[in-house]
Amino acid sequence: MKKLLIIAALVGLGITAQAKTLAFGVKGGINMPSIEFKTDLAELDKPDLGFHAGVFGQLNIPVIGLGIQPELLYLNQPVAYLDKGASATGWKNATKRVSYLDIPINVTWGVDLKVVRPFIAATPYLRYAFSNVETYVDKAVRDAIASGSEPKPEDLNHFDYGIGAGAGIDLFSTIQLMGRYSWGLSDLVKTGNYKVRSFTLSLGYIF
Repeated sequence: MKKLLIIAALVGLGITAQAKTLAFGVKGGINMPSIEFKTDLAELDKPDLGFHAGVFGQLNIPVIGLGIQPELLYLNQPVAYLDKGASATGWKNATKRVSYLDIPINVTWGVDLKVVRPFIAATPYLRYAFSNVETYVDKAVRDAIASGSEPKPEDLNHFDYGIGAGAGIDLFSTIQLMGRYSWGLSDLVKTGNYKVRSFTLSLGYIF
């Protein structure tokens, strides 16, 4: 009898756990940004972890498995750069934390298995940096040293945009776990091809 009750409960849970056509949720998690370039003076290390939190909407199209999930997030992440050390010729690796408004648009495709919906996602995104950070990058440092002048810091670009790819799972149409790797397409500063890459891992609750 107990086995029959358990089976009936699982079946009922599976029926009610179909993917919601329209839903909203909250999410948060960690992000691991990196910027990769080397100079004759120093090599940048990967910066520390950042975090993100915000809200999202979810629109799923039945049968074909497509969905769209726009998000509005607060994102805080460190930016790695070269900074002038204590001595006139000394340079060191450094990081500063930057606050962003992050707007990713996840286009998803998944398979609704009642209890779970595994999915893959392609994600264009736009970010705006609230922080005003001055950075030294390797091209500015090399050019200034070669000319015998003092290097000048450059302002961080406030706008960032790019594309991401990821995968995730919706569990019981209530819990979402998602991982995504993002490729920044804009430069960290105006002079130099230095783009930010990042991996994000998030946990969401769907209402």
